[in-house]
Amino acid sequence: MKRMQVRGHVDECSLQTHTCWNDSVCVNLPGGYDCVCTSGPGCSGDCPQDEGIRRNGEDWKPSFDRCAICSCKDGQTYCRRRPCDCGDPDEDLFCCPSCDNRPSSQCLDQSGRSLYRSGASWMYGCQQCRCMEGEVDCWSLVCPVLMCEYTAVAEGECCPRCVTDPCLADNLSYDIRQTCQDPAGVPRLSGDTWHMPNSPCTTCQCKNGNVCCSVDLDCLQNN
Repeated sequence: MKRMQVRGHVDECSLQTHTCWNDSVCVNLPGGYDCVCTSGPGCSGDCPQDEGIRRNGEDWKPSFDRCAICSCKDGQTYCRRRPCDCGDPDEDLFCCPSCDNRPSSQCLDQSGRSLYRSGASWMYGCQQCRCMEGEVDCWSLVCPVLMCEYTAVAEGECCPRCVTDPCLADNLSYDIRQTCQDPAGVPRLSGDTWHMPNSPCTTCQCKNGNVCCSVDLDCLQNN
């Protein structure tokens, strides 16, 4: 039996704010409540595991994750990453790579100019990289899903942003049914490009019925 005393008269049983576990039943009392358990495997507050029963309040290292520690509390199992103690000479460096000061576990970045200790992370291009015991592991950034029609990746960025101007979009799928008309009155299919008359440095493109033009600054300087 687990008895809780609280100030005031609050019916935790009806409000479902009690902490009774598994097969125990919440019984409201003046100023508190009781967790009454008469039968069932959950009455003890212990935690059944594949390898056996863990007692209420017991901590252990699970077999499925050498870097975790699990606890049994009131019939519920809670697992978490165990803390690292870099001052412990027997610390598991697999679980605590930041404690690894061995030169053989350090990594050079892709430029060959920066040295990282094991467990350190850095950005390279649009990838996240990490040093793991002397080996570099990189993976692409996960960009958020955008619920908009047009997107574009700005210079120096890795993930697209929503844009309202189809001329700025870089995710456009050309629809040849949506045509444009150039200054000479010639019909242009979506995706077609041409130079503006009397302006060789200006290039235009048909993007699904929209005429999008840009100026080549290097061309302007050379003409």
